[in-house]
Amino acid sequence: MEMFLVAKFTCSYNEWKSVYDGDLELRKTFMKDDLVGKVDEHTAMIKATITDPEKMEKVMAERIPQIAPKLGLEHDMYTLTKIESD
Repeated sequence: MEMFLVAKFTCSYNEWKSVYDGDLELRKTFMKDDLVGKVDEHTAMIKATITDPEKMEKVMAERIPQIAPKLGLEHDMYTLTKIESD
């Protein structure tokens, strides 16, 4: 499943990215091929292939409460669907 996330945070982009990068091994348990883009100093966009949606829900339910208060973190999550052309 392809997903697009918009991460908003009150900390700096570099602080958020440091935490995101630090969770690489954890992310590998449920996703691959993630791409990150800086929108501005308090917003990032992430595109990823989710390989295990149930594991993602479990991990995020545990990890997000640990990091969200410090980073001022919020996510908007979207599922992407490929458009088939004729």
